Order: sequence, then C-alpha cells, then structure tokens
Amino acid sequence: MIEINLLPEDIRTTEGTPPKRFALYIGFLMLALLIGFYVIQFRQVAIPNMTQKIALDRVDIEKLKKSREDIDKISAEIEQLNKKIQDLDELNLNRVRFARLFDRLTNALPEGVWFRSFAFAPDASVSTRYAPAGRRYSITMAGNSIGATSQERNHKVTELISNLQKQFNIPPENAPVPTPVPDDFGFCKFIGARFEQPRPSGIMLVTLSPLTGIDPKLVLLINAPKEGADFTLTISFDMPAAKAAQ
Repeated sequence: MIEINLLPEDIRTTEGTPPKRFALYIGFLMLALLIGFYVIQFRQVAIPNMTQKIALDRVDIEKLKKSREDIDKISAEIEQLNKKIQDLDELNLNRVRFARLFDRLTNALPEGVWFRSFAFAPDASVSTRYAPAGRRYSITMAGNSIGATSQERNHKVTELISNLQKQFNIPPENAPVPTPVPDDFGFCKFIGARFEQPRPSGIMLVTLSPLTGIDPKLVLLINAPKEGADFTLTISFDMPAAKAAQ
C-alpha cells in the first residue's frame, strides 16, 4: 500500500540522517583519523628519531669535548715551545764570545802592562745603535803598568787604548761618522759587537812589592821597577739582535 505524506515539506519528518549532519560526521571522523595518524606517526617515528638524534648529538658533544682537551693540550705544548724558543733567542742574543774577547784583550796588552781584575755586566743605558732588540754591556778592567818614569807608564796605558781600538775595530775618537751609518761601521765581526772608545780612569802611582823567593842575582838582572801605575779601563759595547748578529 502506498502512503502519501500530505504535510508541507518544511514540517515533514525527515527519514534517515540528513545530508548536512552526515557530512559533519564524516568530517569529524576524518579529522579524528588524521589526528590519530599524526599522533601515531609522532610517537612511532618522530620521537624515536629525535631520541636517536639527541643520542648522536651527545656523542658528538663528547667528541668535541675530547677534541677541545686535545687542542688545549697542544696549545699548552706550543706555548711551552714558544717559551723555550724565546729563552734560546734570549740566550743567543745575550751570548758573548768570551774566548774571543779575552784573546783580543791579550793581544792588546803592551809589554809592561797586565790586568789584575775583570768585570762584565749589562749596561744600564739603552742601546741606541741596535734599539729596541739590541743589548748593551760594559767591561771594567783594573790593571797596572810599569815603567821607569811616570811618562813611560802613562804612555803604556795610552798604547793599550790604541791597541784596543785596533783589536775591536773602534774608529778613532774624532773620526767622522758617515751618513747613513753602514752596518759594519765600528762593528767587530770577530766578537759580534760594536765597541765604544775605552775610558781610562783612576790612574794612580803605587809602590810595587819587591820580588821575593827569587835568586837575588836574577832580581838584579831583571832590574824590576819599584813603582807602577794602577789604572781602571771601561769599555761599553752594543750587541745586535740575534737575527742581525754577524
């Protein structure tokens, strides 16, 4: 039997689920499935991947810490080596060839003159020729000259100064200085330094002690003088930096 609903369409009771509500249900279902998919993917994929990445980063951090320790250790070793190199350069810079120095001093001694003491020390003044890396030193020598007369004794001291000028390549005191000054001007290559004019001081007449313990006949033969002149002689010199030393 066919039933016909005569009610107006707007007040009729709709049979089944309305299309709009059905579409809304489908939308919620799809959204829930999508959210569930992303949650499952995040828990099953993203979180393990992130955990693994964190573990790898921690390993890298430990490696970087170890590398940093190695770098700090190497840096400390480099610093120590640089300090040793600096010390060696300083030693080389301060190196004075004493054997050659004494050899030249011995060659400069005239007959009847000898040294009784020798003092070597850094000079307080600054090296003007080899600044700022150069070094400056002073040699102070106390000696004695003998001779029959005061004039003869003073002449021997003068001769000693002249010999020192020759031995250490010291230009004469009144010699003109060329401009610009050559590197080898007044430079003693044998010693590796530039010497200044010797400065005598404290020349004083002294009575020499008589020779004892020697055959009197030999004493008469030698005819040793009874008087001498004590003197003090000072020489300052500059040494260039190690790399510029000749």
